[in-house]
Amino acid sequence: MNRRNFLKTASKTAAGLLLSGNICNAANQEQEIDDLEKYDFIMPRVKFTPLRVPGRGQAPDKWHVRPGGDRNLLRRLSTVIRCKTKPILYVNENNGFVPSIGTDNQFNDIVTFDNRDKIIKYPFLFMTGENEFRFTQNQKDNLRDYIKRGGFLFMEDCVVDHGGDFFFRSAYDILENVFGKSSVKTIPRSHEIFHNVFDLGDIGLPYMQGQPHGARGIFINDRLAILLSSHDIHCGWCDNDCTHFGPVKYEQSIQMGINIIMYSITH
Repeated sequence: MNRRNFLKTASKTAAGLLLSGNICNAANQEQEIDDLEKYDFIMPRVKFTPLRVPGRGQAPDKWHVRPGGDRNLLRRLSTVIRCKTKPILYVNENNGFVPSIGTDNQFNDIVTFDNRDKIIKYPFLFMTGENEFRFTQNQKDNLRDYIKRGGFLFMEDCVVDHGGDFFFRSAYDILENVFGKSSVKTIPRSHEIFHNVFDLGDIGLPYMQGQPHGARGIFINDRLAILLSSHDIHCGWCDNDCTHFGPVKYEQSIQMGINIIMYSITH
């Protein structure tokens, strides 16, 4: 069974699994590594090499910022959907922004687009950064293969203290190079990803900080396969004590994260 057919099977069983409270099991069938047999959902981080461009925020970029945001989202997902998510380890419980840089063993897993055999084991990948980056031709080929097999990638611009959208623009250029000119589309608020668990149709993609480009993405036929954001939703996930963005925006960011994951594992 190839990855696309696997995810088609998962989407057919999603409605029944939702009623039973075990929808994340749809992303847990026919996996070969131990963690994917033990947990219902895993959220790997994508490791990448930034460009060393001066004057670009905190250049060189860091792909492993703030594991506390991952932790907060996965914890809420496990309570809303009642599935077993792999925990994020050794993070300050009272502040999702601490530590600012995670160690390798804190994340669910770490993948790169150099390793095709590893990325295709996961239906969902998360990639975040602040500055410019490039992909090699091999990485572009593996990205194309992963997406066309049925994978989902969430790419998020991490703004930190700077207003630039350097990561967003680099990602946009790479996607248009891989999938073709004008392939990055605006995602309308009517799209299912804003309504499937929590109804965020009135606001669309929640905004924390950065450049408000709205929700952009790559579609494979009618399936949204890549979501590109410049709204720093991940920093929203970090704000569990609601001191940076407030309780409303924190809740919106978590709800959007759950919507994204649920869409990815059912399409």
